[in-house]
Amino acid sequence: MEKRANKFKSEYQLCGLRVLAFFNKHILLIIAILVTLIALAIRYAFVLYPTNDVAGIVFSWMKNIQKVGFTKFWTVDNDYLPFYMFMIDLLCLLPNGQEITLNGFTFYQNWMYYLKTIFFITDILSAFGFYLIVKRLTQDKTKAVLAYCLFLALPVELTNSAVWGNCDSFYFCAFVYIIYFTLKKKDGLVYYLLGVAFALKMQAVFIFPFIVYLILNRKLKLWPIVFFFVGWLASYLPSWCFGAPFSQPFMAIQTQVGRFSDLTLGCANMWHLMNFSSGAMSTIRKGATLFGLLFIGLCLALVYLRKISLTETNLVLISVFLIGIVPFFLPYMHERYFYPLEALVVVFALLQGKRYWMIAAMQVSGGISYYHYLSGKYFISSMGEDSVSIASAINLVVLGVILYDLYHLEKGPSPKEESLLLTKEADDLKKQINSSKDSNQTVTK
Repeated sequence: MEKRANKFKSEYQLCGLRVLAFFNKHILLIIAILVTLIALAIRYAFVLYPTNDVAGIVFSWMKNIQKVGFTKFWTVDNDYLPFYMFMIDLLCLLPNGQEITLNGFTFYQNWMYYLKTIFFITDILSAFGFYLIVKRLTQDKTKAVLAYCLFLALPVELTNSAVWGNCDSFYFCAFVYIIYFTLKKKDGLVYYLLGVAFALKMQAVFIFPFIVYLILNRKLKLWPIVFFFVGWLASYLPSWCFGAPFSQPFMAIQTQVGRFSDLTLGCANMWHLMNFSSGAMSTIRKGATLFGLLFIGLCLALVYLRKISLTETNLVLISVFLIGIVPFFLPYMHERYFYPLEALVVVFALLQGKRYWMIAAMQVSGGISYYHYLSGKYFISSMGEDSVSIASAINLVVLGVILYDLYHLEKGPSPKEESLLLTKEADDLKKQINSSKDSNQTVTK
């Protein structure tokens, strides 16, 4: 009896040690899974929360799609791009479920689950992209898992998909993998994902300065740009296959570009820091976009002429700044358009090993901007709309500090040295071409 008891005790201890060894070996994976489950649980706790963007607008499109039929989705009047409309067209094939009324909106609850689940999946894909980028650059799995977990825990990004029900996670997910495949030198995939991002949302233009920077520094070849058109135009195929005129999908872009007249729509950018009289507004509005593009161009020139050593880590740090400046300087931006900067500061802080305060600062900034739309009130009621200027100031400080950090990165070849390298490369290429011609002539003779 005593032998059996000792044997049982030994086996029990052995089992405990094996379980403990398993947990120690896979602790990071277990943490990631637990955080994912908790993040999804929190998101689904808000899944039925209706806002006008979803319950009032998107669901009205879905009802109209069901009226006209699956193949006629492109005839429904909307101001979104065809790819998004085809996605909700597919959702209309699924069971509607029970119709409920919440906060003054009446809608099918299944539609809310379907649509927001897609956003939640995209959130997880973006978080995994963070993991891949940080792991590649630091070779530190702990930091990589931390990046994954931090993104899923960001309150503003959670609010964007779970509460507001917006699809900013779509184009941002494409941004994350554009950065990742830039590091892997997969130029075709970079352009393809850029085309997909542009097909999803016009906000894909936020990453264009970074793409230009890569091309200028020969970190991205120009000839694979054909893949951009593949990714972009492929999104229009469902519309064209079901009878839409060739020009119809492009009209959606024109509609989005010219839809709004206010210089800022709650976005915490530089236009919120300026108080213009109503008389001056119409004049300023005409040149606002050009003025914004001028500032973006100047910032791009500042970073380019600095000639920062283009290590993989430095490229990612530069991408954060060049993506963040676009919504800050362009007019006609919405409250949620700092989504990329709010998220990418997580990667910036982890790679720099400092500036962790930026993560909290950008969440405060985003929270101030979101508060007005979601609550109908201003963050500081006595300030009214000017309370958003607090968020604008935070964004300006964060972008300023990022630029400061970029200017303190190690420098690469000077313009003169780079010119000599390019000349040498051109001479070597010319010799190869001449050598190839000579060898062909010899073979012909």
